Amino acid sequence: MITSLGHIVIFGLPIAIYFGIVTFICLLTTATIGMLVLKGRYKIPFKWHMRMAAVTIFFAVIHVTLVIWQFFF
Repeated sequence: MITSLGHIVIFGLPIAIYFGIVTFICLLTTATIGMLVLKGRYKIPFKWHMRMAAVTIFFAVIHVTLVIWQFFF
């Protein structure tokens, strides 16, 4: 049952691709927050950078799990 999640297709693309896109967007957002704070352009609390990094890791783990299930099970 769980291994079949890797084979879900939405609009002709596997669900793992969508999670990869979301992961990449989260990664860019995390990097942008860090860069803006480092350059001093915006005063964003560091906790938001850490929260966004945690969200990125969460989506990356889901993405990798789905890819493994899709190709190896």
